[in-house]
Amino acid sequence: MKSYTRWVILVLAGLTFLAPLKFGTPVVLTAALVPPGSFFDWVFFSWPNSVAVLATFAALVWVVVDSGRLAARVDLLFVLPVVWLVTQVVATPGSICPQTSGDTLLYFALCVLVFYAAAWYVRDGAAASWIFGAFGLATFLILVFSLEQYFGGLEQTRQYAAVYGANLSDDLRLRLTSNRVFGTLVYPNALAGFLVVAFAPVLAWIWVRARGWEPKVKWVALGLFGGLMIFVLALTGSRGGFISFAAMVMAGLFCLVPKGSRRTWWVVVALVAIAAVFVVAQRAGVIKLGTESVSARGDYWRGAIAIARDHPWLGTGPGTFGSIYPKYKTSLTEEAQMVHNNFLQMWSDSGVAGFVVFALLWLVALRDSFELARQRYGDAAGIAICAALAGWTVHSLMDFDLYVPGVALPAFVLLGVLQGLKEVPQIEPVTSRRQPRMAVAALGVAVVAVVIWWEGRSVLAGLAFAESRTLQGENPPAAVAASRRALELSPLNPQYQAAAGDLAARLGRFDEAIQHYEVAIQCDPYRASFHWRLARVLMASGENTGRTLAELKRAVELNPTKQAYREDLEWFKESIRQPAAPLLESRPDESHPASPSD
Repeated sequence: MKSYTRWVILVLAGLTFLAPLKFGTPVVLTAALVPPGSFFDWVFFSWPNSVAVLATFAALVWVVVDSGRLAARVDLLFVLPVVWLVTQVVATPGSICPQTSGDTLLYFALCVLVFYAAAWYVRDGAAASWIFGAFGLATFLILVFSLEQYFGGLEQTRQYAAVYGANLSDDLRLRLTSNRVFGTLVYPNALAGFLVVAFAPVLAWIWVRARGWEPKVKWVALGLFGGLMIFVLALTGSRGGFISFAAMVMAGLFCLVPKGSRRTWWVVVALVAIAAVFVVAQRAGVIKLGTESVSARGDYWRGAIAIARDHPWLGTGPGTFGSIYPKYKTSLTEEAQMVHNNFLQMWSDSGVAGFVVFALLWLVALRDSFELARQRYGDAAGIAICAALAGWTVHSLMDFDLYVPGVALPAFVLLGVLQGLKEVPQIEPVTSRRQPRMAVAALGVAVVAVVIWWEGRSVLAGLAFAESRTLQGENPPAAVAASRRALELSPLNPQYQAAAGDLAARLGRFDEAIQHYEVAIQCDPYRASFHWRLARVLMASGENTGRTLAELKRAVELNPTKQAYREDLEWFKESIRQPAAPLLESRPDESHPASPSD
């Protein structure tokens, strides 16, 4: 194995290991979250997704410098990822929120990059074993975290939050909203999605590594690790996780068991066993069969279809569903940031071309993975890849795994391993001339420079934003200065602009607050909370009654199910019919929270 090949495989294995442990926050929340503030936070909580983009691009973008590889192993699956990325590039300029789409586009580019790196360099079982081993080690640590949460850790964290809530990171606050275990990922369903993807590769790795063991020891290891993964999957309480797990098992059995009656028998036995685990978990109260989540998903999906109908060709921009969804929601469900269906979100965000290419990508991947398992009959790697990608595709119909790097990056690595292990026609590479090679190298340098500029500034801006939030209570002038540094580094970030407006409003600087809210609205015009906050500052300043009314009406129009907005609008309409003096004496209740999600 050549040294550079070994380096690429090591980077891919490292990313597969770190992604579920440190990059479990959805990419669409990048602009609203802050980096860890201490060494303790960096060790135990998520890292900014920008770190993954920066490090991996710097390490792997150079694979494209080898222009001879660009002419090798070309088939439909090889071409589709870059075509999908092109559809995202085309959909980005018209985005309703450039910051979110920029973050999402770079993240999608990272997914495509790791696919090609794996497709070019993971060509045999030895290389694939490194990837599967990284899955195994990451899964083991996630299982430890999840079991610790179940056996008291989650309750202890809630008790700590009740006392020291002001010192908790936004990342941890987000995770504490659920009673189910989530491991190191954003929420339980994301953990379920990762376990579905990791299950078969982990067991395949143990199977291969245990060839020299005593049979009883090998089967005990497989049963123990597999049983723990199923147990933690049950602890997530994810019905979608169980459905996709069943699909994963069926795909694996179809690849493992020869054709005939035995195959059907094994599939039936597996489904009965999964159903039994589901029933036991439901009776134990781990899984609740309520209709709330199903109803909420139905509303998300109807909203996505309505958005796609109004923006059919290019969508609203990659990752922007959360900005515009409140306008389309028809019930009192939360202002979701994602559709909980990767394919529908691709349609609403990036238009019909993005949807078609993305759906075709995974349909072709399923076809090719079954073909790989047939070509390498009995090979653990082929069976594991087929099972994992089948589970990922089914779970993508019920959740937003694509937008969680901790789940999607390992899945794209496996997709690249599939391409690398396939038997595809080889095209003899032509020795390239010096000038084309220099041009490709220059392109690689330019790409890395753009990534460093965008993501590096994002990280620095996040650190300044975190400093501003920390200093707001004890040193407001320093907080304002830190907020300005964040805006200088990331002027298109609407969440930073709105936070700066909140700070200015608390300090009585109403003109400055109005300016910040106006910029936030320009960067994310469909976010109802920005219009609402601008209206409240206009009320506090006692100026421009007509504009205040217009902003309140706009907030209600963009989020018609938000009760706080409707109440403020009715109060304001009533107040302007009264004398001017009581207007400032009886302002609306300030207790209505404003969050980045509404």
